[in-house]
Amino acid sequence: MFTLNARDLATILDQAAPHLFQADDDARDLDALILDCTPGHLHVVACSDRTLAVARTPVAGAVWTAPLAYDDAAALRGWLESSDAVTVEHVITSGHQQLRFTEGNAQLTVPTAPHIDGLPWRELLRLALNARDHATVHGRPVQLSSADLSLWLTAGGNGEAIEFSSLGAAGTVVTAGPDFLGVQTPHGWDGPAPGEGWASSLRTRLFLFRGQFLEVGARYADCTGSAWVVPARPGPGEEPRLISADHAAVALPISQVLAVGKFLVRLPA
Repeated sequence: MFTLNARDLATILDQAAPHLFQADDDARDLDALILDCTPGHLHVVACSDRTLAVARTPVAGAVWTAPLAYDDAAALRGWLESSDAVTVEHVITSGHQQLRFTEGNAQLTVPTAPHIDGLPWRELLRLALNARDHATVHGRPVQLSSADLSLWLTAGGNGEAIEFSSLGAAGTVVTAGPDFLGVQTPHGWDGPAPGEGWASSLRTRLFLFRGQFLEVGARYADCTGSAWVVPARPGPGEEPRLISADHAAVALPISQVLAVGKFLVRLPA
């Protein structure tokens, strides 16, 4: 449980939300925002057919991951409009994983989306950052403000791809199809290197239980073929709980799962 400014939570929701699959897309299993908490940050993750976005804000939280369906994420965003300081709790009640948001006497409880498969966003971002760091040709990063980007939105008015090519200290070339060409002069800011400071967010969230490493957010199968999700890292002295990936409203201590299922095998993401 932790408390944060409602505006900070709304900001990261807004930053990630444009990258959702929309309701009329075929990929319904990605029609969600994933709220992912680590001890240092609360992340909001969204994925579309062409983009992946992760926004974060500092918190002093636990370790858990919870996917929210589009409608529930939208309801949360609307509720934050009239909120100030919001307390966030990750709870498992009657077999359901839920997020509870509280401000004074007002409270919003949002169910998670059990149909959402785990999105390996940490692995994807680590691959992207590694490719950038080991590229054979290094170009100067293209730095654009949101105001800059808005100026180029109509460049591809007929559906053309808008390409930004760095000229180093001279600026950025902008092209869109065969009939549009522009130049963006560079800014004077000296911002952080892309990906700098994200090591803690991208670190694998493993914990050891009775000689076996388990990962928060990962899916496992037992000997009966049943699939289970690890929703959160247990506190000191607590037994991990698993949530069924096959049946809603089933959440059991890991000892009960192993009493029948015998063992757990990590499933591919």
